[in-house]
Amino acid sequence: MRKLAPCLLFVAVLSACTAPSDGPSAGGFYNATDPHTQEKIPVIRLANAPMDQVSTAPVGYSVSDQGLSVLRSTGFADTRLRRGDVIEVTILDTGEEGMFSSAQSKTLNLGRFTVDSAGTVTLPFVGRQRVLESSPEGLQSRIVSGLKGSAVNPQAVVTVVDKPTSGFTVNGDVRSAGRFPLTARKERVLDAIALAGGASSAPTAATVTVIRGKQRASAPLERVLNEDRQNIFLLPEDQVYIGKDAPSFTAFGAFKSVGEFEFEPGKLSLMQAFSRAGGLLDDRADASNFYVMRNQQVYSAVPAATAKNPGMVVAATTTKPVIYRVDMNDVANLALMQRFQVMDGDILYASNSGLVDFAKLFTIYQKSPATAAAPLPGR
Repeated sequence: MRKLAPCLLFVAVLSACTAPSDGPSAGGFYNATDPHTQEKIPVIRLANAPMDQVSTAPVGYSVSDQGLSVLRSTGFADTRLRRGDVIEVTILDTGEEGMFSSAQSKTLNLGRFTVDSAGTVTLPFVGRQRVLESSPEGLQSRIVSGLKGSAVNPQAVVTVVDKPTSGFTVNGDVRSAGRFPLTARKERVLDAIALAGGASSAPTAATVTVIRGKQRASAPLERVLNEDRQNIFLLPEDQVYIGKDAPSFTAFGAFKSVGEFEFEPGKLSLMQAFSRAGGLLDDRADASNFYVMRNQQVYSAVPAATAKNPGMVVAATTTKPVIYRVDMNDVANLALMQRFQVMDGDILYASNSGLVDFAKLFTIYQKSPATAAAPLPGR
């Protein structure tokens, strides 16, 4: 017994010291307080937690938020030719004694031509033509006039193949970012995203921003899909940016895999999140003390009386920290974990077993003492 007394005293001294750990102990959760209100943070057993939660929060925008619709337009309809535009010219002659009388075909494709820096193009049979600010129809008429004398009943078709100065760019979280031309189809936002290969994130986790000169507007991609007025027509030099705004949860402590994990909102149960983190470490974790920490949103009605509406109230949203405790030793908790939905910003923490932290104290004092450095050569 006398031999055990020094050991017991040593253990008592070590226990009084701060135990080495990678996070709070199980008991620390029950003493946690909100640093802003100094109120004690409630620790709720999973059996008493709200299940099958459906968020009643606004879906990322208010009724007064016009989103992309503030940039609404009738679309790009300017077909006038400008420097750098590429046109394709085809001529036809329906006469029997015309320029194509000896040929089997009455149609001749003259090829593609680019409007040069002077705003002109040089075409076979009709020569150099100034086309800057001219419409394709106007150029067609001039070609027909130039062919009279060489053809009996000439006709011309001018097609705009490319308008580099009338393009838009798509960047951000898309599969193939780049610059794309505006055509007579009058491309919209969803057309632009499709041309860029589609968004890499789910519609609920992506935000669309359209930049037009000094104007800028944003809307969730899901809203653009659901509201036609958000799918606005694009104009030359518009910039479409797809931002990634995926919700995520964080896992740390005695998990096999720790870190931040993204997920699609409303489609991740606590059991699925637990599996993403690889489950608990068998040699470290305390299976009876696994926690979910959350800033729970609280909705309340706040009076906002005015002279016109004396009884008016508005919805106010605040957050309140709450901790949910999961006892993995209780089989019923496994079923509850399949119903409990993970929310954006949740923190999953697996605490160490008490014996693990206790063993760390002995590990510190069992380390070999540092040895003196070897003397420098020649000394």
